[in-house]
Amino acid sequence: MIREDILKGFPALFGAKKVNAREVNVEQTIETLARELAPEIAAAMNARRKLLESPAPTREKYGWPKWEETFADPVSGKPWTFRQIVQGMIDNTLGRDSQWRWRLNDDVPIPADAHPLDNPGLELTGPWHPLDMAFNALNSPAPVNMPDWEDASPPHFRPDGQPKSEPIGIFSALQNAREILEGQWNGRAYEVEKKGKKRSYSIGRPPGKWPTRFARPPGLHLSYPYVQVDGRPVSGLIAFAVLWTLNNFDALRRAGTGVYFYIPKMQTPQEVAILEKLLSRLEAIIGVPAGTLKIKVLYEEGNAGRSLAAIAWVLRRRLLGTNVGRWDYLGSIMEMWKDDPHGVFPDPQTVGMAAPNMIAYQRYNALMMILAGMKNGELTQGAPIGGMAAVMIYQPADAYGRSRYNPLALRAIAIDKLRERLLGLVFIPEGPLPAESRPTLEEILAGRVKGRLYDSYRQSWVASPEPAYVAAGNIPLQVSVEKLQATVDAPRETSDVKGKPVPTASSGLVEAERAVLESRGLLNAQGKITPWVLTREEISTPEKIFTPELWDSIYGVPKGDITIEHIQHAFYMAANYGFQILNGNFAAAIDDYELGLRFMNDLATYRINVSWLWTLARHHAAITKDGHLKRAALTEDGVVLGKNDAAIKAGTRFTRELFDTVWNFHNEWTAQFFAEMDRRGDSGRFDRSKAAVIMELLRRQLLCPRYIQHSARVLFVIGEASAQERGPLMDAIFDLSREEIAQRVRSGGISAAALAAHDYIYDIFV
Repeated sequence: MIREDILKGFPALFGAKKVNAREVNVEQTIETLARELAPEIAAAMNARRKLLESPAPTREKYGWPKWEETFADPVSGKPWTFRQIVQGMIDNTLGRDSQWRWRLNDDVPIPADAHPLDNPGLELTGPWHPLDMAFNALNSPAPVNMPDWEDASPPHFRPDGQPKSEPIGIFSALQNAREILEGQWNGRAYEVEKKGKKRSYSIGRPPGKWPTRFARPPGLHLSYPYVQVDGRPVSGLIAFAVLWTLNNFDALRRAGTGVYFYIPKMQTPQEVAILEKLLSRLEAIIGVPAGTLKIKVLYEEGNAGRSLAAIAWVLRRRLLGTNVGRWDYLGSIMEMWKDDPHGVFPDPQTVGMAAPNMIAYQRYNALMMILAGMKNGELTQGAPIGGMAAVMIYQPADAYGRSRYNPLALRAIAIDKLRERLLGLVFIPEGPLPAESRPTLEEILAGRVKGRLYDSYRQSWVASPEPAYVAAGNIPLQVSVEKLQATVDAPRETSDVKGKPVPTASSGLVEAERAVLESRGLLNAQGKITPWVLTREEISTPEKIFTPELWDSIYGVPKGDITIEHIQHAFYMAANYGFQILNGNFAAAIDDYELGLRFMNDLATYRINVSWLWTLARHHAAITKDGHLKRAALTEDGVVLGKNDAAIKAGTRFTRELFDTVWNFHNEWTAQFFAEMDRRGDSGRFDRSKAAVIMELLRRQLLCPRYIQHSARVLFVIGEASAQERGPLMDAIFDLSREEIAQRVRSGGISAAALAAHDYIYDIFV
């Protein structure tokens, strides 16, 4: 069931164990749960695919659930309607006793170290392999750490060309976690050679001071080919949940914490019901009450938002909060509109978290968690969680001196987290307010306006452990609510970046920042913080919450331009990230030449850029603003797409001819980039031959008429394939129908692996 090399390489992860004084077996547990849940996973994934392929209009197939649509209660086994679920949230919030009243975490209380409101600050995500990355995470001042086996995971495949003696990264990370949590690295140094220099790493804090760990498993759509049951790869979610729980439960409990997960990519109540069954079965196996294994959920799928109330209800015994995202979320909204030529999105680089649709999304997330997390008028049972800040600080030794841009990064995270904190301020007045009245935070705190104030967004994501960067993001989240206005009004301080003043991380707002926050209703014209006023009347019935206007504000196509410059930028990001994945690197540093910053990228980078480019190519979308094609040029910031070439006028269609030009210009950039590395004597970390592979893959993927959800799965399949295997696999993925592939497999014209790859990538379960 477990591939032999994995068993031999990581024997401590498998076999018989005693967990919570119970005898358990890792392989048997995986096998039992995989068999039990496989039919439900197949049904859920087939349902995903059918919805994605449905020709129904977007507003119809992705509308709010029907009021009488039913969902199975994992606690009682009885069905509840969507109306009953929403009514139960309302009754909970307004203090009404009813048979439908429910809230989060009523059975097993939230552990102190896991509460999203009692541990304010950043949540740092990243892989725990190599070992130094785990040490850096534990040394970080971020109060929460998310060891990542999902979008920024160590590789779960062996890239073509990598020696077979190299371990599979996901299992190395699990081994690292087991050793660290068991205390095997306390007081020990880890030494490794990097760039020809010997380096030493150690954990600099005692276990009691470590960040709270929320393990981030793979999504339901990903499988682990090294773990098979009945000849089929096991869901990565099942394999990981079992391995993490059975290996680490006792060590975590001895440390005064617990088994906590951050669950990604869930889309429907049907899918989270599988998750709930998996976790409740694990709880029964190790002998703890249902609801002991606590979770947070990434609300990064637009489809999930439609039924977020029902998702929270299904998970009510263990859900601590839902977090917001950007790249994955925007990619998922593009998927919703992908078949509508009037639904093509503007440049995603311009749709930031302060865009109107993203503000609506963040407020909706807060609303759902407040309604579900209330108890006796206080927000104690759960909370919303903010999104990702992914900039990486340039080191002083950067070859082009780009550390000069670091003040931009520090200010960006400070403003990002301040905006989230202000968005989470929600005021429910005791009675009606005067017309057009927007009480300020100062008035509410002084008691001049009666009601309840909820300070809900206190945690948020970060991708870099750099102390200065984490500190800049922690401050807006950790400052007391009484000092928030003073933070906004602090004296202005600036530093110089290429002759322009940039506010420091601790500076008060400058006019441009103040104008954005005022336009989003977070400040009034006098610069005073104005919490979102939510009256009891506005949430008194289900129909008053789930309105067409709310749907439009969240799911409507945002306004903005499509430019040739951003098309080239999207191609640059997709190609660079895909190149690193083919080399086995999921947590990928990429220099964003438009912003002058370096970002930590994960699978969401590929998804958003491929989704956008695919819709542009499919609909031959029109460029909406005059611009220029860009060619590679060596600048003070390195080789970038920075030299104007042919003018592209507004109204020009993104045709195959223009696509080919963009593709060719990126090839030119790649050649010049490698030449510049050679000039500097930098051989790089990665196999350069993979550059041609990602370019061919992108050409075929972006021009393929079939859309691939979670498109990076293609990279996993092609990344492990040999040069001889790639062509037939790409044919099966991009060109052939399933019937044609099956016929060629039967005739011996193509490997059965090609059919398996096709089914995996398109979520086909037969």
